[in-house]
Amino acid sequence: MITLRDRRTGELFDRWSDFGEKRRRLMERSWAGVFRDHLLDELPVDDLCRHFDDRLGRPSKDFHVVVGVLLLQQLHDLSDAATVEALAFNMAWHYALDVRSEADSYFCEKTLRNYRRLFIAHGLDEELFRHLTDRLVQAFSVDTSRQRMDSTALRSAMRALTRLGIVVETISKFARELERRHPGLYRLIDDDVIARYVVREGNGAFANTSPSVSKRRLGEAGQDLLALAMQFRDTPAAKLSSFAILERVLRDQFEIFDDQRGDRETKRAAIRDPKDVPCDTVGNPSDPDASYNAHKGQGYMAQVVETYREDDNDDEGCAAIPDLITHVAVHKMTVHDGHRLPDALDDLSVRSLTPAMMLGDSHYGSSDNMALTRARDIDLVAPAPSAKGAASGRLTLEDFILDEQGLVLRCPNKRKPISVSAGKAKLQARFDLSICRACPNMPRCPVQAAKRDGQFARFQYTPTRAANQKRRLYERSDAFREIYRWRAGIEATMSRLKYQMNLAHIRIRGMPAMRYVVNLRALGLNIRRCAAIRP
Repeated sequence: MITLRDRRTGELFDRWSDFGEKRRRLMERSWAGVFRDHLLDELPVDDLCRHFDDRLGRPSKDFHVVVGVLLLQQLHDLSDAATVEALAFNMAWHYALDVRSEADSYFCEKTLRNYRRLFIAHGLDEELFRHLTDRLVQAFSVDTSRQRMDSTALRSAMRALTRLGIVVETISKFARELERRHPGLYRLIDDDVIARYVVREGNGAFANTSPSVSKRRLGEAGQDLLALAMQFRDTPAAKLSSFAILERVLRDQFEIFDDQRGDRETKRAAIRDPKDVPCDTVGNPSDPDASYNAHKGQGYMAQVVETYREDDNDDEGCAAIPDLITHVAVHKMTVHDGHRLPDALDDLSVRSLTPAMMLGDSHYGSSDNMALTRARDIDLVAPAPSAKGAASGRLTLEDFILDEQGLVLRCPNKRKPISVSAGKAKLQARFDLSICRACPNMPRCPVQAAKRDGQFARFQYTPTRAANQKRRLYERSDAFREIYRWRAGIEATMSRLKYQMNLAHIRIRGMPAMRYVVNLRALGLNIRRCAAIRP
């Protein structure tokens, strides 16, 4: 049964009158004051009401308190036990949540877990972040015309495993779940497999494997993995989540071949070459949603967009305005940052927060994103991707002098081309091959001898590369540096999310739980920022 307190009717007596003037002012200027004044009545309790009956069942907790407690737990990074204690005894929590009765001042841990599970299952955390952030933007008159975007890697509560460790933990996880759900099928597993992967005792246990023989043992573990997959594929065990992980690990880490032994045909699992293992393979069966990135490791990627102000010359008498996070999204490590910009702009557009200027690093500065933002009247300020061949020390298009149409005027050695031409897909410049061969830059020059006409050297490039050359030249100017220097401020936001809001040490696993935590902690950081500038 749904319980909603009437918060529009004021109280006859001020329950906080016993607070002295200084304590009352301190409370009102803290995060508790921001939450009570601007967010408590705006909590999207209607989204929670859809999952309960108006008349049937035991009366629920007041939904304003429920949603508030889930948010404050992430704002302070508390365990369930510490959250229950804070709700029962912390006066700042009582003030923020406007607790008026004994029933609202106590949750058992199971109740807290049940409501959190409901939030995660239905994605209510995303709606909570959007709705309350929009409310803070309005309440504090935040200018959303200038925003900046960046990403950060997050790691869930899992440990890094070797390839052998992944297989061992996968078989162990499947065997334990099979024992709980289907004890009869569990007894069909060979005793040696149980000893190696579940009990892990004796000389055959894979826990005793030394690095020198790990590759050989990985092959043996692969055969055990294949045998279990074939044994239980057509049984009720195939519906278990751990069996799906087992099949996925087998597919990603091994290649399956037919092995002819006499008159009998069997299956054999051969170890895949490490470079053939996909990046989104299971790195730990405890968190199969996590993926791998060679640059940032294993875990998840979070995209963050926030407002900013060019406040170098602010007058001391001007009212302070906070920088607020307007968009967060969590995705796999295997998705490039540039591919997430359209989704961020769509989200901001739906909420009427579309910026006039967006700052980002070079990952967001692709030609496709530049065209997209131009079509939406957004000025995307991001460095162009690195020039082709620059990392290896070769000459690039940036070393050539181009005209306004992107055609070559002079090469790096100040030579004029014999002819230039422009097509829809390619631009071309032709040089005298005899002069090019005598040039000291020839070994690292992109100009190549023409295949059909041996008297000429040819240099071809795309219009996109010519446009990027103009962008890179502009990036060297003081005007670009003056605008782009404000992008660095988002690095401080990432640091605060990781170390003040403690996203660097998360106690959860799985994509839905990761999204829940990131959304609510980003909202918590917004609340702290608003509290920091209250007079």
